[in-house]
Amino acid sequence: MTTWALHSPLDLDACNLRLPAFEGAGLLGMVEQDGATTLYFAERVDEVPIPGRWEAIADTDWNAAWRASIAPVVVGRVAVHPPWLEPPAVEVPLAIEPAQAFGTGHHETTAACLTALQELPLDGRRVLDVGTGTGVLALAALRLGAASAVGVDTDPVAVATASANAVANGLALDVREGSTEAVAGDSFDLVVANLDTATVSALAGDLTRALARDGVLVVSGVSVERLDTVLGVLTAAGLVTDARPGVEWALVLARHG
Repeated sequence: MTTWALHSPLDLDACNLRLPAFEGAGLLGMVEQDGATTLYFAERVDEVPIPGRWEAIADTDWNAAWRASIAPVVVGRVAVHPPWLEPPAVEVPLAIEPAQAFGTGHHETTAACLTALQELPLDGRRVLDVGTGTGVLALAALRLGAASAVGVDTDPVAVATASANAVANGLALDVREGSTEAVAGDSFDLVVANLDTATVSALAGDLTRALARDGVLVVSGVSVERLDTVLGVLTAAGLVTDARPGVEWALVLARHG
């Protein structure tokens, strides 16, 4: 039986953001290699909303190929690995199921946030992870010493995934469906928002209100080209910012002025 492969220049995390459209088109599986993703379909579907090149190939076990493509990611003292692989020998291993939610550690933005978490004082702190996805950042914060963590996400699949990952790692993560309104009136010592420029801009006021007076806001998911936009909205919200541009994406640390 012939199967169709769509070779896209987008990475796996970017493709995961469009997962509902792919599933509606009959997605069989996805495999990332060297920052590009191959998506497999039973039939060629030209309406798929990403750039790419189609190729007709012989059938294979796509689930096995996908599982074989997922490797552990080590960021400092933290290692994110799929549950079916042994974790690398690091201080903070996290078993994260690569499901239909953002956050496997492979993306530059997630890795940058994991680096920042290891630089900040977390012992006894309260953490909020906005757009928690798989829960990887909130769970890493707990493993690194945070007293408690709340993860919020508007996607019910992400809520279920983060909850399951918390159980798998033996960690108590409070996962709520929604966005900043799900924690309205509460404040946190650390707020993590690995989102996108438009969402960060829309939530800048809410993120500021959720941040304790001596707390730190960690923002990522912002392209280097749009960094000035995010710095502007955070400054307008009354925060003092520290930008860390990466290869394609930027990390921003922000505090109350």
